[in-house]
Amino acid sequence: MNKWLRQFRFEWNMIFRNLWLLALPLAFAVMNVWTIGSVAPESNLFNEAYTFHAFVHTMTLGLVMLVGILSVRRDIRRSSYEWSSALPVPYATKVSAKYLAGLIYFSIFTLIAAAVFAWFSAQRGIAPEITVEYALYFAVTYEISYMVTLALAMLLAIAIPNRVVYLIGFCAWMFGTFFMDIFLIDKARLYPLQTFHLSRLFLVTNQPNDTWGFRLIGDELLYSRLFVLSFVLLLLVAGVTVLNRIRPTKHKLAVWSVSAFAVLLAALAFVPYGQIWQQRYEGYYAKLADQTLKSLDESPEWNSSDLFKITEYDLNVVREPNDSLRITAKLTIPGDDLKAAGNRELNLTLNRNFNVQKIRVGDNEASFSRKGDQLDIKLPALKPEGLLEVEITYAGTMMDYAPGFQGQGSFYAFVKGDDLFLPGYIAWYPLAGHQPVYVKEMDGSGIQLGSVFIPHAPYSTAFKLSLAGFDRPLYTSLPETGREQGKQAFEGQVSEGLSLFGGDFLELESGDFPGKAVTTPYNAKLGEDILAQWKKMYAYFSGWIHPFESRLDQLLFLPNENYVKYSVENQTYVMIYLFDKDYASKMLMNQMLLGSRKGDYLIENMSEDVRLQIRGLMWYLYTREEEGFSDEEIWQGSGNGYLIQELYARDEGTDPDRVGLQMVKQVAQALDEGKYKQVKEVLNYFYAKGIEVPDPNVEPAIADNKIPFTEWEKEWKRVMGDENGN
Repeated sequence: MNKWLRQFRFEWNMIFRNLWLLALPLAFAVMNVWTIGSVAPESNLFNEAYTFHAFVHTMTLGLVMLVGILSVRRDIRRSSYEWSSALPVPYATKVSAKYLAGLIYFSIFTLIAAAVFAWFSAQRGIAPEITVEYALYFAVTYEISYMVTLALAMLLAIAIPNRVVYLIGFCAWMFGTFFMDIFLIDKARLYPLQTFHLSRLFLVTNQPNDTWGFRLIGDELLYSRLFVLSFVLLLLVAGVTVLNRIRPTKHKLAVWSVSAFAVLLAALAFVPYGQIWQQRYEGYYAKLADQTLKSLDESPEWNSSDLFKITEYDLNVVREPNDSLRITAKLTIPGDDLKAAGNRELNLTLNRNFNVQKIRVGDNEASFSRKGDQLDIKLPALKPEGLLEVEITYAGTMMDYAPGFQGQGSFYAFVKGDDLFLPGYIAWYPLAGHQPVYVKEMDGSGIQLGSVFIPHAPYSTAFKLSLAGFDRPLYTSLPETGREQGKQAFEGQVSEGLSLFGGDFLELESGDFPGKAVTTPYNAKLGEDILAQWKKMYAYFSGWIHPFESRLDQLLFLPNENYVKYSVENQTYVMIYLFDKDYASKMLMNQMLLGSRKGDYLIENMSEDVRLQIRGLMWYLYTREEEGFSDEEIWQGSGNGYLIQELYARDEGTDPDRVGLQMVKQVAQALDEGKYKQVKEVLNYFYAKGIEVPDPNVEPAIADNKIPFTEWEKEWKRVMGDENGN
């Protein structure tokens, strides 16, 4: 032990008496403070820090490679120091002392990275447990990378005595970071090789997201790190073994025994890591082999003859300790629809990850069959009238892995602890008809989400949802009707499908404002700013619109590109991209005030329907009165982008009479004359009539509520009077 301590002290002095090496951690600290400290308050600190560390940490690995090689070439692999091999100091002592001294030096970088992030995170008021969790993530990732890179550098220096080792070390650094990421993991899709990547932060698999990032792959990270630690031991033992072969000792058996143990340990440590990837690929290749999945070149679509309306859903979802979901779905279906279609089977779509346990039709248990995501239920003889009650009980776990999604692989849907993501298009509850949840790529080499290419069948339905067994609140696009410890209830009308979200979210509310924002901890400041501006605009419009009908009451601010069907879902805006707070708040207010315009493609002549122009005039008035822009400035593009298309568009095909320009000129002249009250009266009149332009397939009752230009003219003259004889 005394020999080892003396050797360690010697190696310590070689590093910590070098002024150049001592200056580098100081420069690293200054760079950290300067970069992370300059992150704007409304920006996501974790995302910005992750991006910074992904690059800087990878660069520091080059220094690790250099120091590791130099530490060995300084004496062990230097011809002028060959005499030192005759000293009674084992190679294991020399190698381990050098390694520990170098690792302690680079641990300074680790501590600086974690401490600076933790400091600025705490300054932003982030909860201590969240700050510690993410700071530890950076620290552990840094340290693991330093450990394996330093061991690799020392082995290269031991195995290659010539100066060419510097070039080989540089190539190893490049190969283990940039080359491996770009060519082996990304291009060749060899995703299990991620554990051999020297800089895990450089990979985008665990997307830099402060809710569904590295937590989803917690098991993978754990087993990967255990394997890397065993691999570090293998590299160090291999180095000692090579040195002992160069200068044989009497401990030959012990050396080879330790080498064999290190190899066996590394192999055993890889097994659980490999099993995780085996399970992921089993599910993925099962989809590829499924004959029910259509290829994109086969023009997959839902079969309209199979479709029928499910007028009511009643879902009871229970999370069990092993992250399994047990769901009971009660469906109410008009019997007339099924009888008219001549259906003897009830064709539904339910994600293949769930196993159906029991189905009841009315009071009787029904037989069924499954093929992939297709669920077919045998129906009894249908009565001429009445409703069909179907109850389906199913259960299963959900970790739907997609190797090629977002470049490096991701999850289409998942349930893991408090983290939950179940988009409606994944068919986590029964959908009407056979709808394509997944489709095959044209060459049959991969799987894509069907919702990216084929819109799911739209219709409006009443929905009840009850949840139990979840430690944290879940969020969806339905109004919440009840919440108590471990239980939640939602109820409302669904027209865009229903998605379920769970994670480390914050609920942001502002006084008596009816809207709220749900976002991640590090996006809270931007969420608060968006909410404040949204509230300000709501105060303006609700001040003169009576009655004000809110068509949006919640923002789910989840910047994660896993969610394909972003934007409005029922009464909720799901925002997955970072927008400017002014633009985001106007998008929210536009939806809250005016609702959908998905049926605008059916308006072939603006003179016959000016609902889009009236919607634009709502914002024109706001931009003039509240933001202070003049008509000329708005014409040139200032203010809200929602104005341009409807009021100033030069589409002679749909607006041959230029009614948009006529209407905006009328309003502009009235406002120039100070007739704000009269303009508001006209707009309020049409708002009460309904200026939403929804998809007629979803809401046919209000989709045909056209407002012709003649009606606008009539109401305008009534309110403004005939003062000028016009």
